[in-house]
Amino acid sequence: MLKYIVQLALIVGMAAMSERAVAKDLLRLATHDAYPYHYIENGSVKGTVIRQIKCAFNRLETPYRAEFSDWVDVELRLRTGNLDGIFAVAQSEARSEFGQVSVAVAAKHLYWYFAGNKIDIETTNPLYQRYKVAAEFGSDEWLDLKRKSYNVRMKPRNARALVQLLLSHEVDAILLDEHEFEHEIAKLRLQDTVFSRTEHGTIDLGVLFSKAFLNDRPTFLDAFNTAVSNCIVPNSGSQ
Repeated sequence: MLKYIVQLALIVGMAAMSERAVAKDLLRLATHDAYPYHYIENGSVKGTVIRQIKCAFNRLETPYRAEFSDWVDVELRLRTGNLDGIFAVAQSEARSEFGQVSVAVAAKHLYWYFAGNKIDIETTNPLYQRYKVAAEFGSDEWLDLKRKSYNVRMKPRNARALVQLLLSHEVDAILLDEHEFEHEIAKLRLQDTVFSRTEHGTIDLGVLFSKAFLNDRPTFLDAFNTAVSNCIVPNSGSQ
């Protein structure tokens, strides 16, 4: 988990609002560190999804605050009513019980990565459970691996820890977004190291708003979907 919380710099319209109105209407969001979608670099908040979120709330003239924590923490806080929304996550049957996901603001391109030769790690292989695999703990892909009875024992809290498991051969394969993998490998200066990979699939990600919040503001999701759909930004890591 990140040891600090960073607030997005832009809070729309707050200068024109009273403190009481701000406290009442401030939309509480949280996210996690995931390059290039939402991340912290040299003390600055960056990412393609960050830019879309800022643009959408500008259009809606809605004051908000977004904090950084980890996957498990932000979803728990949404479930318990301490947040109005979290991003960027995928829709799932479990999440539909307590929230609803917006239109897509990003898409994860997931690959299986191997430190050596490729392994047939898909569930179509009768022996897939013999291999030790890992994904970011609490992420959509980690939960999916658990549901499919993969041999998942490790609980890495971020992409760096996940890649380290692969490098140290503590697992046979990791499941990670290609941009996150390449970013971590670059930070470790391992661009010349040869890794094998197999494409796993793509997951659309949106903003998950709690049902409690949407019940109080029944027209909000449609308005947000329209606003954020008009705020598409290039898929790059720049702010």
